[in-house]
Amino acid sequence: MPKAKSASASKQPGARGAASEPSEASLPLVLTAAEQDLLGRALKLLVNVQAAPFVERARREGYTAEEHREGWRLLKLASGEQRPLEHLFVEASRGGVVEGAERMRLLQEVDTFENTWFPRARAIIRRVVPRERRDGFEAAFFKNLEQQPLGPAVIMSVGTFLRRVEGLARNSDGDAKKVHKTLAARGLTEARMQQVREQLARLEAGAGAPGQPLRVPVAELERARKEQREALEDLRDWFNDWATTLRQVFSVKAQIQLGLTVVKRAAAAAGEVVEEEPPLDGGDDGAEGEVEGAEPLLG
Repeated sequence: MPKAKSASASKQPGARGAASEPSEASLPLVLTAAEQDLLGRALKLLVNVQAAPFVERARREGYTAEEHREGWRLLKLASGEQRPLEHLFVEASRGGVVEGAERMRLLQEVDTFENTWFPRARAIIRRVVPRERRDGFEAAFFKNLEQQPLGPAVIMSVGTFLRRVEGLARNSDGDAKKVHKTLAARGLTEARMQQVREQLARLEAGAGAPGQPLRVPVAELERARKEQREALEDLRDWFNDWATTLRQVFSVKAQIQLGLTVVKRAAAAAGEVVEEEPPLDGGDDGAEGEVEGAEPLLG
């Protein structure tokens, strides 16, 4: 199910103590899909607006050489282009055994396990446990245990869930044993749980040896991350400013070429349907394909 990311960190037993955990400053700045989209659209505007069909009209709307240089400056800072290679080496060495796509793959697998087995366990409890005590049993099993958004918080929630399932098997209560037996029969076997435990262990383990000194001062990393994050926000404001202005004077086709409007493609039963996000109201003399409405700003 669609869920927002969480900044929560795992607190499970077995995780490294605070003294050995890498600080936030030494971890990579991971760009969201929306931020990646912002970089791509800003680059498209900066490159294509220089073409003869666009540059003169953009200038008449106040798009100066200074504004163009400011866009490039923000794009380079926001993309991390100007960060020293030493910073990236430190982030790679301190960011965990699994990085980037591999870490996200593991988080998605753990999240899928959570989305599958939390509701199944709840339904099985309500099926197996007698009516007179099922509410209390369910409340006890899921006390302080809820599905979490895709992100680090699922490490703790799934770890807690596994320990509660293990507790069902050890419990002398007959209903607890019935719930555990039913879960196993449905696929939540010891082998499956061990597979998830190993995934959690990989996500919890850090890459660098505890106490390994950073080759770049933490303060320098913090400053670089802060500058990149601020540049992303400033680039978003710069792009939204010019996107709002230029959508009013360019045709839909031109807006797509400049990255001001995106094309949404959705497969349909009878073929492919192409939908264009509409520009803001307003147009140019002779503008093609005007569409009423407004495209949301990047946020």
